[in-house]
Amino acid sequence: MPRLYSGLPARSSIGGAQHRRKSLRGSSISYTSALLAVLIGIVHAGLAPVVVIAGVRPNLALAAVVLVTCVYGFEAGILWAFVAGVVANLMIPEPLGSIPLALLAVAAVTGGSQRLIGRLVWVAPVVAAFAASVTADLVALTVARLVGDPLTGGVPLDLILPAAALNAAIVGVLLYPARLIATRIGLLEPASW
Repeated sequence: MPRLYSGLPARSSIGGAQHRRKSLRGSSISYTSALLAVLIGIVHAGLAPVVVIAGVRPNLALAAVVLVTCVYGFEAGILWAFVAGVVANLMIPEPLGSIPLALLAVAAVTGGSQRLIGRLVWVAPVVAAFAASVTADLVALTVARLVGDPLTGGVPLDLILPAAALNAAIVGVLLYPARLIATRIGLLEPASW
């Protein structure tokens, strides 16, 4: 059996072709992806305290994590969640680790919804964004309660649900351009919708 330069046995021609195709396509996690996640964290930290739409603040890092998880997969989603969350958490006066924890929960909810509904259905990312936004807000409230910030009056559903609808609308607006860019650079097959 012929050997490759790495000392590993050669694969069959079918497996080798699939391996070469996968390696030519590249990984969804790269230095550029991490730098873009840092940029999203900075933009989120700069705009989160300032921008208010219909009485609620949009969560741009959440929308980015949902889009990246839907388009590029769970691995890229958790990378973006962690990197953007840490960067935003260092710039926003929130309990340390609360934003990355909430964004990792967002990536988990989005990845779980992809398993249930599928990646190519256009409604799945919007529904995932709504559920992930509610989850992220509940995680943030739980962390705030744990570090000693008492919540008076219970869970503020009058703020959580409109924020979730706003974040889902942002994901809905940005979904088609995100999939178009991913298709254009060759990382994704054309969508079925």
